[in-house]
Amino acid sequence: MASKGTTTIEMDMYAALEELMGRTIRGTFYPSELRPIEAKTEDAVLTCSNATAGQIQEGRARLNIYVPDINNGGASLVPDKARLMELEAIDEQVLQTLNDSCTAYIFDKFQATATIAVPERNEHFVNIGIHFKLATFL
Repeated sequence: MASKGTTTIEMDMYAALEELMGRTIRGTFYPSELRPIEAKTEDAVLTCSNATAGQIQEGRARLNIYVPDINNGGASLVPDKARLMELEAIDEQVLQTLNDSCTAYIFDKFQATATIAVPERNEHFVNIGIHFKLATFL
């Protein structure tokens, strides 16, 4: 098997996660760069950011799950901490789904799952950092 490009790797991962994301998030699951800029829904975006070439390809991807801020009766919107914590807790299920579905790959986390504010927007996102290895030889 030849080495794969980042778009192909991303789409392999996307296909593996599509059912899980459909059951888990309240909005839409997108490949990289396809979430509408004006979106105000709970959506997930998968991005494969880099990969090496060679007999063992190694790289990183990120699954970002966007959660709209909520009104708690104050003057400004606040993070939906309960929902963000629920989504942070699926990181191991994401890895298990990837490892079960994409058997040519090995997936693990490259960092702790984090929640990050989106500047100038009333939303936060859960960031699941995924490290992968892919053997390109048989």
